Amino acid sequence: MKKNAVNLSRNNLYNGVSLSGHNLYLDKYGSTVYYNIFDKNGYIVSKQIEPKFRLFYFRYSIIFIIMILLGDYFKSLQNTFLVGVGTLALVELYFRLFFIKKLEVIKEFKRERKTSNLKTIISSKEREKTVMKACAYILLSVLIVLNAIQQNFNTLFLILSVLGAMYSFYMAIVNIIAFSKMKKV
Repeated sequence: MKKNAVNLSRNNLYNGVSLSGHNLYLDKYGSTVYYNIFDKNGYIVSKQIEPKFRLFYFRYSIIFIIMILLGDYFKSLQNTFLVGVGTLALVELYFRLFFIKKLEVIKEFKRERKTSNLKTIISSKEREKTVMKACAYILLSVLIVLNAIQQNFNTLFLILSVLGAMYSFYMAIVNIIAFSKMKKV
């Protein structure tokens, strides 16, 4: 059941929203909408499709982490890089050509209400989960760099590993800030 747009206030705007980030917005009913920059349409992400969408939404991060973990599996780092790029291309094509076409379309969607990762985490009111995610992101950032050093990655993969570690550390900081802004229950 969709809410009336007039009844949405800034305080309850993020209630029930668990997705946020780049190209994710709220429509006038408070539903999460993915904005496709290529066709300028919005695609409603329902609660039923959200787990699958989340997997595709984080496709770059997932493939990046798998590339780093498989860095030693292939005979050379160039092979690892080619497999990663090929996988990324296939996943991107599937996402753009098949997956989002199954979602409800909003033609010429107006990008007015952006979702905020920080506000979404705060509104979840899951203090313990937020602390655990912050710790996990910190550990991930350290392990990515240690793995690169231990595997003797070349300069390119070492730089990619450091960039991944920096992003992971940034996400840890976002979770720490969200935790500090959550009200104690």
